[in-house]
Amino acid sequence: MKLSKEEVNLFYKLNDSLLFYTNQKYPVIKGFNSPVLKDKGYPPEKIAELNKKLYDHPELIDSFIAENPFKFNQEELNVLKGWRKFIKGEFFIMSHLKEYSVFFEAYKDEPKVYGVVGLCDEIENVVGNDLPVLVKTVLLPFKGKIVYCGVFNFYNVCFGWNILREIKRDYQEAKVKYGIILSLDSPIIEKGKEELLKYYLRNENNRIEYADEINQILRDNPSLLKIYYQEIGKSNTRRISKKLSKLGVASKLYLAIFEDVVIASGKTKEEVKKQIENILPEEKRDFIYLFKYKGPK
Repeated sequence: MKLSKEEVNLFYKLNDSLLFYTNQKYPVIKGFNSPVLKDKGYPPEKIAELNKKLYDHPELIDSFIAENPFKFNQEELNVLKGWRKFIKGEFFIMSHLKEYSVFFEAYKDEPKVYGVVGLCDEIENVVGNDLPVLVKTVLLPFKGKIVYCGVFNFYNVCFGWNILREIKRDYQEAKVKYGIILSLDSPIIEKGKEELLKYYLRNENNRIEYADEINQILRDNPSLLKIYYQEIGKSNTRRISKKLSKLGVASKLYLAIFEDVVIASGKTKEEVKKQIENILPEEKRDFIYLFKYKGPK
């Protein structure tokens, strides 16, 4: 996805004016005499250097707004005010979706995932499809979306299998924690531990890899033991179904599973629940996962 023509015109009007102002304070580009960069033939590396100068000195955004040298209206100034929420750094571009490209913060203690929209061209056409690719850029809020500053610094690196595996693991974890962030206008809030625990328990590989994290969550949040046992039980349904099918169990059954053990079965859910009441103390009943075995496939 990319901005509309009107949005592109507004973005570059504001961006070029701000860079022109920055160049007046910290001269980088010679002959930059008007607030228009397009078709001027300025070296890309100089434009990148000027961008860096601006976001190394974000107070320039404030002084530009205060002076308002180009007499921007309030709506335009409000867009610029939002740019104080910029996020600069290195990002792995992980995928291109219909509505945005997915950027994952690189080398951060608490990395986050952003859905970023292209400017006059879709990001896919700028960076290609050989992903992930590592870039340095600045993310900006714009009209309820997230865009980038117009400059990518590319890193010519190849990721080995182990590194790629680690990047994807951290990316998935960040996506579960915070979701894909589509706006910088609101505070970024971590999702509940329940969703994170479910992600850690999703499959056997995750359960092994995140064993310490699982134990820590359960120590801090004992109320999530119900989720833990139900997810473990759920993960074993396919294996149990295959065993029953192999044994020739033809009738449909409701089964009660605790971790990897079937502790009750019956033809109705109510029948199974009654058995559970008779064999388990009340505080353990919520740990049981109920599922319907549908017979051999």
